[in-house]
Amino acid sequence: MTDDMIPKQMKALRLTKYNENYTLCNDVPVPVPGSHEVLIRIEAASFCHTDYQVYQGSYKTPLPHIGSHEPTGTIVALGPDVSGEWRIGDRVGGYLFRKPCGTCADCKWYAATHSGEFSAQYCANKTMTGISGADGGFAQYMMSPDYALVKLPDNVPFEQASPLMCAGATIWNAIVEAGLKKGQTIAIVGIGGLGLLGIQFAKALGYRVVAVHHKDASPKLAAIRADLTPDLLVDYTRPEAIKEISDFTNDILLDAAVVCTDDIPANDWILHRLHPRGTCVVLGLPEKGFTFDAFNLVFREIVVKGSLHSSIDRMQEMMKVVSEYNIHSNIDIVPLDEAEALPERIHNHEFKGRVVVRM
Repeated sequence: MTDDMIPKQMKALRLTKYNENYTLCNDVPVPVPGSHEVLIRIEAASFCHTDYQVYQGSYKTPLPHIGSHEPTGTIVALGPDVSGEWRIGDRVGGYLFRKPCGTCADCKWYAATHSGEFSAQYCANKTMTGISGADGGFAQYMMSPDYALVKLPDNVPFEQASPLMCAGATIWNAIVEAGLKKGQTIAIVGIGGLGLLGIQFAKALGYRVVAVHHKDASPKLAAIRADLTPDLLVDYTRPEAIKEISDFTNDILLDAAVVCTDDIPANDWILHRLHPRGTCVVLGLPEKGFTFDAFNLVFREIVVKGSLHSSIDRMQEMMKVVSEYNIHSNIDIVPLDEAEALPERIHNHEFKGRVVVRM
């Protein structure tokens, strides 16, 4: 696409007032890429729980604002001095974090431990695409710095790649942080959008996988490849679940767990299913904080770790696995022209899968 083929205006979903549905605008100026920036023609962008928090005003995002931090599309224009790695026509996803300040304590820590480099992922003052400081993917075009891009494999559809930009990156990084070797056991607690991807990732990486839920998860699991389904499915609210995990691990218990739910009892329950020095990576953000059994935590030396999103390098490794194993999310596709009421519809639980807006 040449510069004269790029329109001056575009369609975009704008949040103009907190707690009110989006407004579909037809006259939003198409961004012009500056130095080290690219222009992406958006093909698909998904709605994450964080987008609902932006809608509620939780991030105090300046309005009007274009949401979605899970954008995917094709590079159609390059600004001056763009990295030689990127070309017009490349299929890409937008990385969430931008613009590390370089002066906060977190930036200084990262620079001190990474040869003077900075990472927006750990910056206290970072810009977040589609959340704060930068418009996101609910538009026909989006601008991105050249350092905030993920290359998409040709066999991964844009609609499937979109949830990987946040949900996939988050659960992938958590599994990596568990530090397991092939053949070891891991529990994925909570079988929503993150958990379903986590089960597939863990199986693809060669781990023995226990899926932990408290509702019927069979319909969700039926949609994934047979060789990527969990080795054991347990309902943690049933008394038999404890014995089922013990039997599965020959009474040794689990090496690790990743918890994808705010359910506080479930978080503590899984810590009791780990062997001494087992690792639990928590992804939920319960409003009242976590409550863990102190005696179990201390006497058995359980490790509890937090995990936020992923680095771009790790996301590229994730993409290789997605491509090779045909890992996918359950998605509901909504055309851009029909997406104004998305926050209201999601609040009313109208969708069963991850909601992806197709441009």
